[in-house]
Amino acid sequence: MARIQNGYETKYRAMLRRVRPRELERGVQQLLRKANLLCHQEGLAEPRALEEVYQRLQRQLNRWNQFKELERQSIPGNKHHNGSPAFLCDAGLGGLARWLRAAGYEAAWPGDRAEDEALISEAARSGAILLTTDSMMMERRVLREGIVPALWVPPAFKMREQLALVLRELRLPLREPRCMHCGGELKKVDKDTVRERIPPRTWIWLNEYFECAHCHKLFWHGTHWQRIRDQLHALNGH
Repeated sequence: MARIQNGYETKYRAMLRRVRPRELERGVQQLLRKANLLCHQEGLAEPRALEEVYQRLQRQLNRWNQFKELERQSIPGNKHHNGSPAFLCDAGLGGLARWLRAAGYEAAWPGDRAEDEALISEAARSGAILLTTDSMMMERRVLREGIVPALWVPPAFKMREQLALVLRELRLPLREPRCMHCGGELKKVDKDTVRERIPPRTWIWLNEYFECAHCHKLFWHGTHWQRIRDQLHALNGH
């Protein structure tokens, strides 16, 4: 449980730094006390109370950011960059990587034996956002100070909760899906050119097919795919 609290302390610090408080550690301790009150007053488990306090803080800062954005938009020549982020997932987040791809985002997962140093170096090289369940890794200076962008994912969260967390915290919309196997871009292909790869029954009723530009796996929007998209829309609040 101490590691979970340490992870949230790191998240609180990162969030509070956005407003440059005079007493950062005092602010962190106040947030921890709020979480403790939720545990006793509302009977929440500690991880849920810590997450609830974090979400409340995030909502407050989002309102502040929206105000600041209106100020920036009033300055001539100031343009906001809206690129699509890429992600690098640590050993425990292979499932999250697959679902981020389904949501339309590049997400690499180097396997379950990747060392911390290798992950951080790759994130720095590629410009990807590092996603990790390791609160101790988040204490490294390059992550703590935002030199390498990183987001801590509570290890107690189930995969759907992990995905909802990433989409919510980074305010990401659902995009056109990528290959869930490797993350490659899906390209529409002519039905006749891939006929031998399509099950006979599927061939009869479906006309739209996609091929991964990287691993060349074939995809189509069947009932399984519709279930995936329905779950994604539910997680993203649509």
